[in-house]
Amino acid sequence: MKFTPGQPVIVLNTEYKPAGVGIIKIFHPNTGQYTVDFKYANSEESQEINIPEERLILKQ
Repeated sequence: MKFTPGQPVIVLNTEYKPAGVGIIKIFHPNTGQYTVDFKYANSEESQEINIPEERLILKQ
């Protein structure tokens, strides 16, 4: 597990370009994915999405 709950991250799209920011919620060891409270760059509303670790980077 690379990230811990509560950590802010940048979510990358399928082309590995920044899509928006999120907060790590849960790690799912069976799938290697994280549940992230995600907000698109141009949106005020967030949503929970499941995303693989390789599409997340730590937000500085």
